[in-house]
Amino acid sequence: MIDMECTTILLIRNEKDNIEPLTRDILDVYSENDIDGEVLLLDDGSTDGSSEICDRLAEAEDRVRCVHHGVNKGRSYAIRTGFQESRGDVAIIMDGDRQYEPKEIPLFLAKIREGNDVVTGWRHQRSDPFIRKFISRVYNKYIIQRRFGLDIKDQNSGFKAFVRTKAVSMGFDPEGYLGLHRYILPLAALNGMKIEEIPIVHYTRPSGKSYIKFYTVPFLALRDLRKFNKEHRQQIRSARASRSMAKRT
Repeated sequence: MIDMECTTILLIRNEKDNIEPLTRDILDVYSENDIDGEVLLLDDGSTDGSSEICDRLAEAEDRVRCVHHGVNKGRSYAIRTGFQESRGDVAIIMDGDRQYEPKEIPLFLAKIREGNDVVTGWRHQRSDPFIRKFISRVYNKYIIQRRFGLDIKDQNSGFKAFVRTKAVSMGFDPEGYLGLHRYILPLAALNGMKIEEIPIVHYTRPSGKSYIKFYTVPFLALRDLRKFNKEHRQQIRSARASRSMAKRT
C-alpha cells in the first residue's frame, strides 16, 4: 500500500453530472494546499453512466482511482469498502452530490493533526427540505445526544474525516443492519475515538436526485438502534457509567 496524507472517498450512486466537476475541485484543493492525496470514486451500483465516467477519470489522472460495486449495496457498505481501499493516512468520506465544499478539506486535515480521530461536519445552515431537517434534529437530540451522550449536532452529515487505521479497526460491519452509517459516530466513540464536530457549508444539490425516503428513515434508524444496543450493550453501559461518574465529580 502506498502511504499518502489522505484519501477522499466520493460515495457515488447515479451522479453522472456531478462526478467530474467534484473530482476536479478536490484535485485542485490538493494542488493548491500541497496535499499528498487521492480521490477514490466509490461507485455503488450506478446505472446512469456514472461507472464509465469514474473509469475515464481514473485512467486520465494518477491521483484518481475507482472501485465498483456491481450492484447497489447501500451507503454503509460503500463506506466500509472506502475505508478498506483507502491509501491515505486520513480517510475522508464525502457524498458525490456536490452539496459539500472541497475547499474545507484542509480544515478537516488540520483538526486530525490536532489529535482527533474523527472530524465530522455540522451543516449549520443545511440546504435540505424542512421535513428532513426536522427528522434530523429529533434524531440527533434524542438518540445521538441523550442516549449516547455525544455532543454532536449532525451525526448524518456526509462529510467526515477518520484516521484510516482506526476507521478500519473499529468494527464498522454493516451486515444485518439497514444502515449502520447512522450510528458511525456512536460506534467510533464506543471504541475510544476522539471526535470533533466543525461547522461546514452545505449547498443545494446542483444536479441529480436524492434516493433518501424521509418517511422510512425513522423506522430504519429505530430498527437498527435495537440491534446496535444489543451488540454493544456492555460498551454502552460502561460509557453511561463513566458519564454518570464524571457528573458526580
